[in-house]
Amino acid sequence: MHNICTVILAAGKGTRMKSKRPKVMHEILGFPLIYYTIKLARKVSNSIVVVIGHEKEHINTYLDKFELTKVVQEPQLGTGHALLQARDILRSIAATDVIILPGDMPLIKDESIAGLINVYQDAGSNMGILTAVLQNPYGYGRIIRDENGHVISIVEELDATPDQKGISEINTGVYIINRDFLLDALPRLSTKNAKGEFYLTDIVGMTKHAVPFNVASPDEAYGINSRRQLSHAAAIMQQRINDDFMKTGVTIIDPRAAWIGPEASIAHDAEIWPNVCILGTVKIEQGVKIMPGVWITDSNIGRDSIIGNNCVIEKSAIKPGSIIEPYSYIKDQPQTMIEA
Repeated sequence: MHNICTVILAAGKGTRMKSKRPKVMHEILGFPLIYYTIKLARKVSNSIVVVIGHEKEHINTYLDKFELTKVVQEPQLGTGHALLQARDILRSIAATDVIILPGDMPLIKDESIAGLINVYQDAGSNMGILTAVLQNPYGYGRIIRDENGHVISIVEELDATPDQKGISEINTGVYIINRDFLLDALPRLSTKNAKGEFYLTDIVGMTKHAVPFNVASPDEAYGINSRRQLSHAAAIMQQRINDDFMKTGVTIIDPRAAWIGPEASIAHDAEIWPNVCILGTVKIEQGVKIMPGVWITDSNIGRDSIIGNNCVIEKSAIKPGSIIEPYSYIKDQPQTMIEA
């Protein structure tokens, strides 16, 4: 692991979510959006800082589960302003580089961050930017490159000229930046733009050049700003997880009708029928058959068991070889189980 600190931006209001909850606490497959970002950050960095703000009391308790530092941004005056609030923390952390991740982008893959780190280190630049090419780039900051392919600026939608709006390569909001350069650049940000905010993207103009790394799939650039976008991202995550399980020998009768969370473990030759939800920390052993309409959370299902249709199993353990009758409700049974 490189000597990296990750800063997660999670202070936004998420106005279009129409909710009292912070945007990053809305869930995909049983886990809040920020879970996915923290999970990624833990793989690529030695320390994590989370910038919170709007309805911060709703996120504080969840963040206490993790080893990280919290910083409050009030009011929310842009991404650059968020990093300004974390400046003192960044000074105190023994990190060479800083990765910046939005808290509302659960679809970024490990491989993309690894690729960004590699091109950044190989180029010897002060800044690396994760980019994507979209068919409809409306609303995103556009990537402006020089003749050598380096990024020389990022122009936000509201500030872009008609020609710049025609550019399809966009800024995902994911960066890696040399820490000392970042600390020096942050005080030089200004609010001279259409939104009157501190744009972190203005830092690009303060370095000789920034190096880009383009994601393999534009889905990774998908940020969540509405319930519809939340549903769309959940469908993509569902497909990814189900595809991975099927590659390892799990039968999923209808992948579009099986909702399996990221902390589930399913052994080969298990069989999942339609309209099944497997959420939380779940272990399903080899040869298990789960019939339609079953809900399982935080439970272990023993080898060769059959879970009848429309069962609910929560915080329980099913012994190997059990046959659970249809419509059974089993909760808080960590050791007992019904056997065939």
